[in-house]
Amino acid sequence: ALMDRRRRAIAFLVAGCFFMENLDGTIVIVAAPVIARDLGVTSASVAITVTAFFLTVAVLIPVSGWLTERFGVRRVFSWAIAVFTVASLLCALSTSLPMLVGMRVLQGVGGALMVPVGRLAVLRSTPTAEIIRAIAILVWPGLVAPIVAPFVGGLIASYASWHWIFLINVPLGVVAWIVALRIIPESEPPETTRLDVVGLVAVVIGLGSLVWGTSAVSESGIDVVTFAVGTGVGLVCTVLAVRHLLRTPAPLVDLRAFRFESFRVANAGGSVYRATISAVPFLLPLLFQDAFGWTPLEAGTIVLVLFVGNLAIKPATTWM
Repeated sequence: ALMDRRRRAIAFLVAGCFFMENLDGTIVIVAAPVIARDLGVTSASVAITVTAFFLTVAVLIPVSGWLTERFGVRRVFSWAIAVFTVASLLCALSTSLPMLVGMRVLQGVGGALMVPVGRLAVLRSTPTAEIIRAIAILVWPGLVAPIVAPFVGGLIASYASWHWIFLINVPLGVVAWIVALRIIPESEPPETTRLDVVGLVAVVIGLGSLVWGTSAVSESGIDVVTFAVGTGVGLVCTVLAVRHLLRTPAPLVDLRAFRFESFRVANAGGSVYRATISAVPFLLPLLFQDAFGWTPLEAGTIVLVLFVGNLAIKPATTWM
């Protein structure tokens, strides 16, 4: 019974961290026009803060597995929470767009380790028969955060300062850090192979260049040179990375997992869905505010309705 309670506590802790990361990724979008006016830039320019965060998360997630094997789940998870929390405070203290982008990159470092390593802690402590229920607990925050974020972000942007968008992470992060140190068990890190530096560099350059290149497509048109160079370098490096990861005996990411049909199908379809659903909460608030002239609160409230439907179907998914 004690182990069951500990497993549930770990699952809810990781779910809370997932909520915090998703909230932070989404809440900035609604306040983008307000942040832009305060920093003296355009609303579309603020998009780089979102891109910087998710780009950092994307390129560093592959190394989270090696770090966990090297230093242990408890140490990496707690440090990830600490980095994310400190970075949130620094985001609130930013006085220019470049500074804000830099702090968002630091936030991405914490986010890249926090949720994947936390999920690993849950899966390692959960019996096979309970995996579906544990995953359901972890998924809920990803659906709740987009519902709460537009409304909260609009409320803060309309009646307070945009700085509070980041400051709300500080008490949440401190509590999560303390709880993590108390309930995540110490584990002896297993013997691990050397870090696949070639794979890491190829993945970072490949994914980073692809995101950088595609970000050249904006409301003002297409920066053809940036788009061509970024996507070209990204595609070449990604192909080389895949080739290397399939051939090396100890790859950074074991792509051979895609040989399993269930894993391959889930990631192929899931990636398309996640790309689509993640774009909507960024595009709609900008449309409503910049094109229609709505307030952040009005835009956030309307976007909230979209995710109410997303959340409403969730109770049936585990049963289905």
